[in-house]
Formats: sequence, structure tokens, C-alpha cells
Amino acid sequence: MGLVLATVLAIALPEAEAHADCGCDGTITADGDGPCLRYAAPSGPGNDITFRFAEAYECGQYVTGEFFVVASGAAITIAAITPDGAPGRHGADVNPDPNGPQRWDDRLGDYADAVGLPLDVEANSSVVKYVSDNPVGDCDGDADEKSCGRFAAVVTIVDAAPDDPSTAFRPPFVGADKPTLSAATLQTQLLSRLSADCADVPTLATAEAWTRHLRLDYTSDSVTCDLMPPEDAIPNGRPWSTDIWADDTDVHGWLHLADVCDAPPCTPEQDLATKMPVLVGYVQHGIDVWGVDRQGASLFRGGGGNGGGKLHAYVFAATMLADAEMLADLAAIDEERFFESASYYAGEGGVALWGQPTGDEAAYWNDFGDQSTRTIRDPYHSIDGGFEPGGWYQDNTAKPTQYTALLMRIMPALQANWPVNGDVVLAYADRWVEHGALTQPDDCAPIGGEYGVDYGPDGMGGCIAGGGRVPELDGNNANGGNRSRPFGECMWQSFRACAEDCSCPGQSCKSASMCGNGIVEPHETCDGDDAASCAEGCIAPGQPGACTCADGGEGGGEGGSHGADEGGTPTESATSMDADDTATSNASAGDTSGGSSPAEGDDDDASGCGCRSSSTPPPSLFFLLWIVAWRRRCRRAIASSRR
Repeated sequence: MGLVLATVLAIALPEAEAHADCGCDGTITADGDGPCLRYAAPSGPGNDITFRFAEAYECGQYVTGEFFVVASGAAITIAAITPDGAPGRHGADVNPDPNGPQRWDDRLGDYADAVGLPLDVEANSSVVKYVSDNPVGDCDGDADEKSCGRFAAVVTIVDAAPDDPSTAFRPPFVGADKPTLSAATLQTQLLSRLSADCADVPTLATAEAWTRHLRLDYTSDSVTCDLMPPEDAIPNGRPWSTDIWADDTDVHGWLHLADVCDAPPCTPEQDLATKMPVLVGYVQHGIDVWGVDRQGASLFRGGGGNGGGKLHAYVFAATMLADAEMLADLAAIDEERFFESASYYAGEGGVALWGQPTGDEAAYWNDFGDQSTRTIRDPYHSIDGGFEPGGWYQDNTAKPTQYTALLMRIMPALQANWPVNGDVVLAYADRWVEHGALTQPDDCAPIGGEYGVDYGPDGMGGCIAGGGRVPELDGNNANGGNRSRPFGECMWQSFRACAEDCSCPGQSCKSASMCGNGIVEPHETCDGDDAASCAEGCIAPGQPGACTCADGGEGGGEGGSHGADEGGTPTESATSMDADDTATSNASAGDTSGGSSPAEGDDDDASGCGCRSSSTPPPSLFFLLWIVAWRRRCRRAIASSRR
């Protein structure tokens, strides 16, 4: 693939385009002031970030378009980075630490001076530059935009170029651990092609803007995280994690739609090519979250939703990449380091409850008086947490949680890889929509009288008996939430029911021709009428997870999961054919795909339950064509920004 890809790119990218000022043409190119690499800011040239180097070092670009520079056994020298640093503004750092300090802007907490320039940088280093927003006043400025940052970008210093830079993801920008993953392993067969009659579907431009730039959403600090992410990477201008999470569910849902190309109706090939830049950008964010986790840092950030959505991005990236190491790290997470895994748990009788392990029994009862924490988990595991179940931070985070649960059902592999509490998240979302807050049944006495006598702990591990702490709030705020997204609501109404048994037309589920390890090997077919005719480990027709494919039986013939050539042999899977079985087994939907015998799909557009038509070219060709189109688009954007 590498030789073919190199040939295609050489043909597709004219020599004149490759020699742009402040860019990379195998070595760093130059403008009038010397060798440099430039990132164009969406907010305008005044916020562009330019890295200037002592020499024209060897360089390249990752699949995201971000630059790397090759150190070749010796440190490279960065002479300057613009915009120039100023006291407490426009900071820079090398391998930022999620636990601080931060060197971007002294209006953020835990500030330390930026690294000085010129700067000698060794391999396995990420050099990050921050452009401060409204640098001479308050972070918010006149528009109340919330963030202290406008733009951020990273250059990665490596000891050798990746084998195939055009398919390599940028390593995490935090810490000195720099794993490099490949976009060639993306499990694109897991993306559905659903038809949603929704009025608020994200545009391609919005989806791309949301995923194109470095978010810098990495710190463990529960306050600094609210103001750090630069606005150019968050189009709605609100950097609070759960706001970002809500918008991410829009993007993730968009990735499962059909007819997203420029001129619908679209073929599967056109849809996938359109989705690829967005998919790559969102997976890159998940890789960065993985990097934070590998540093042993926490993204929980308290119970108020300041860390919401980080686990969602992590699980999505791990599922799409099917990387064994990433999946293993995901499965072994500390549940208290992520908001989603710390906030939803199975209480008495297995009921799904909301609340965080952020305070002891006394703190929980005190919160009914001082009403400051609002999130502490019920110490008796009977009702939702906080002094006002259904309100405050439970209200803030309910809708993104609901949309995440829907996406887990639409994409069974996401559900299969969700660590710790995926079943609880699913049950909670349904309960929230149908019932709202849960405060009954409850055997504890309400607040009133003397603590420890009339209410509170009974001294034996339980509570003083009574008629319930807040029985009047049972059912409070059903289907409510102040982070509601019109697209998310439409997707829920359209697909919650059919996603239960994997029968939504166009849904990509684990079909009969996908074997137990999630890979369709070239020699395997599953086109018979009974289990005996299928290769070992495949799902037999009529069994849970099997899929009826148009004109090809269940999982076989022309409508097979990944398509087949005219001779009936399945085409190359979207997974890497030599991928480790352990990596891909977790990426498949497994037996959790739910239901049996989903509905038939359409014939030619491969919309039926993950079936792929015989006209679908191998994913490697998808990738080649997309790379060409995406590189051209990027170069046009850069050229436009310079005019």
C-alpha cells in the first residue's frame, strides 16, 4: 500500500504546490525569514502559529495534516515561535503535563513561565504553542466567550519519520510517551449509513471545524480545564467539557448518517470519503485522551461534568483503531479517572443511578444544608445523588449521556468496548427519558430535627428509617437537560427503538460474514443456510448478530458484510488483514449486538445492517482516494488563508 499511496500522491500533488512557504516538502521550506512551519488559524492570519527553525530539517505531515520534524540523532533548534510570547500570554511548552503546571496564560490557574526560545528539542517531544485570546484584558472579552485561548498547534519531534506518514496519526502531545497509530487500521465498516429526517443535522463544515484543530483539553485541573481549550477548536466558543461532549455526540452521530457527500444521494464510497477527515480528527482527539490516561492523570475533574465526554472519545478512538495496546489500556482504566465511569453505577437491586464518589456519608448529608457539592453519590445506593436529584449537574450532563447511550446502541462495537459500566449507562439513559430522577423507593428519613437522631446515618451502615429523603422529586426533569441538542433528540426518536435489536436500515452491525474476531479473512465465506457452512467462529444465519443482506442471503453473496467480487470472495476488510486477533476481537460487536435477524437492507446502496455491496472497492482504495482529496482541500485552504 505504501508504494501505491506514494505514487498516487506524487501524481495528485503538483510540484509547485509542494514548495509552499513555511511548509514541508521533505525538508522544511522557507519564507523570507528562514525555514518555518505555519498553522493557519481559523480566526485569521493574526492568530497563525509559525514555528521557525535554525535549519531546514527533514519533516513530514501526519494524516491529520500536523507537522513532524526529524531529529536524526541530534536535537533540533527552534529559533522562534510566533505570535511572540509576552509576559503571561501566548505561551509554549514541551510535552505538557496533565497535572500541571500550564505555561499558556497566567489568567489560568497553576501557571508557570513558558519555555524560553531559542529552544533545543530532542526526539520524542511535542512542542505546543498557545495563542491567548484578548491578551490585554479579561479572558472572556466583550463577547463572553469563556476561553482564555484562541488557537493552539503542535509540532512533534521524532527520531525517524513514520513508515507511512500519510496514514500515521500524530502521537499524543502530552508527556514523553509517543505511540504512533495508523489510520490504515480504521474500522470504517463500523460506521452506519442511516437516513435521518432531522432539521438540525450538522453540516460538513461544522463537523470538520469541530475536529480539525488541537483542542488542548487535557489538564486534570477541574477549573483550568473550563477556560483552556482554544476557541478556534470549539466552534460554539464554550470550552466547558460537557458542552464539548454534547457537540461531539452531534459529530459522532453525523458519522453514522447516509448521504453526507456534497451532492446526495451518495454512494457508500462517497459517504466514506466525505466522513474521513472528520473521523480522523475525532479519533486523533481520542488518541490524545489515551495519552493523558497513560500519564496516570485523571480527567474526572469533579462531579459537575468538567470531565464529561473524555471517555466517550477514548472508547470511540480505540474501537475504530482496534489497536491491542490501546484497547488493553481502555479495559484497565481507573473508573474514578473519567466522568462517565465514575458517575453512573448500579445501586441496590441493580438499578442504574447517578452520583459521584466525591464525599463521605457526612459530606453527603451536609450537602442538603450547604447545597454546595450537589453531586455526591447516595451512600446507601438507593436514589440519585445530590440534594436535588434531577437538577443542577445531573441536569447539565443528562442529555450528552443519553446521546452517548444511543450511539453505543447504534454502534455495538462501541458498547462492547465500553469499560466498567456500559450497561449502566444504557439503562440510565432509558430511565432518564422515561422517568427522570429516581428518588423512590427510599427508606431513609428526610432532613429535619437532629442529625443522627431524626435523620442521617443510623450508626450501623444504613440510614435512619423514614419515608424518603426527597420523595417529591421522584420523576423530576424527565427527559430534560439543559445541554439538549436538536440533532441528538431527533436521532433518539428515529433510532432508539430499532437500534435495540440492530435492525435500523443502514445500521452497521456485526453480520454473518464477520467472524468472531471481527475480521473477514480473504478465504472466509459465510454464505450458506446453516452454521455448518460457515467458517469457524462466524455468526450463523438466524443467530444473534446475524444480518439479512439484500440479494445475497444472510451475510453472503453479493450483499455480504464487506462485499464480494464476482466470484463470491469477500473483498479486503476495512481492518488490517494482519492485525492482531486480540486487538480486533474487542473491536467487534460480539454477542452484545443484540437481537436477531434484523431487517433487510436496500439493494445497491449497501444500507442494510452493515452489508456492503459488491461494487464497493477495497478500503485501501477508499483511503487512497480520500487522502488525495483531503490533501488538495488542505492546500486550497492554506492558499486561501494567504491571500
